[in-house]
Amino acid sequence: MLDAYGVKHNHLNDIKYIQSNLNEITARLKLEPVAPPFLLPYYYGAEPEDIGISAFVMLKGGHLTIHTFPLLACFFVDLYSPAAFSESKAKKLFYENWPFDEEKSNAVTVDRSIGREEVVPFEPTEVFGPHILARLHSKKPVTMEYIFKFLEQLVADVEMTPIIRPYVMYDANKNPEYISGLTMIAESHISFHFNIKTNEIMFDIFSCKMFDYDKIRKHLVKKMEAIPSFVVIPRGTRHQYLKDNLRNKRALSERMKKYSLSWRNVSFK
Repeated sequence: MLDAYGVKHNHLNDIKYIQSNLNEITARLKLEPVAPPFLLPYYYGAEPEDIGISAFVMLKGGHLTIHTFPLLACFFVDLYSPAAFSESKAKKLFYENWPFDEEKSNAVTVDRSIGREEVVPFEPTEVFGPHILARLHSKKPVTMEYIFKFLEQLVADVEMTPIIRPYVMYDANKNPEYISGLTMIAESHISFHFNIKTNEIMFDIFSCKMFDYDKIRKHLVKKMEAIPSFVVIPRGTRHQYLKDNLRNKRALSERMKKYSLSWRNVSFK
C-alpha cells in the first residue's frame, strides 16, 4: 500500500498515461493481469477537492488499484497478489511514473498469510480512512452471483457511496483458480478474491471517509464461517491537512452532478 504525496508533475488527470503505466507496472513486476485496466473519472463527488481518476487492474487472485487526486497532488495505491513480487521495485516503478515526495509519503507491506487480529492505532480526525485487510471462510458456496450480491449489499449496509457496480470475474475461462470481485466507493474500493481450491477469501475495504471498522467486522461475522485474519491500517495521514490548506473553490455543476448519479436512481431504488 502506498500513499504518495507531493507528486511533481500533472499526469494524475491523464487517463491514457495512467492506463499505459498500469500495464507497464504489472508487466515489469511480472504480475498476471486477467483483464485490462478499468479507469473511472470521478468529477462530481460531494467534495470538490477529491476529483480525480480511480483505476484498477484485476490480477490472478489479486488487484492493483490507484486513486489519483490532481488538486491535492497525491495518489493512493493498493497492490495485492498471492504471487510474490518485489515491494521495493513496485514503489520504485510508481516513483518513476509519478515522482512524489518520499519524506511525506508512506508505504506499508502486510503479509496476508499470517493469521492475526490487529488494529494499528490512529486518530480518526487525522487520516483519510482505515484500510481493512481480512482473510475469510464463507458459510455458503462462493459463486460469481454470491460475490456480486455480497459487495453490493455491503456498500448499502455500511452506508458507503458507490461510484460503480461490482465487477466480478474468473481469472481464466478454462480451469479457473480464482473468482474475483471489486467495486469502487467514492474513489476507493472493496475487493473480494476467492481461491477455488482452498475456499479462502482475501477481502479488502478502503473508504475515502472514516467508517466504523468494528461494524464491518460484525457484518463479516454474520456472513462468514471464520475470520482467520482481520487487520486495520490507517491510510492518508496527510490528506485532511491538504484539504484544509489547499482547498479549491471551484463550483460543481449541480446539473452535471445530477446526471452523473442517474444510474444510482435506477439501480438502487
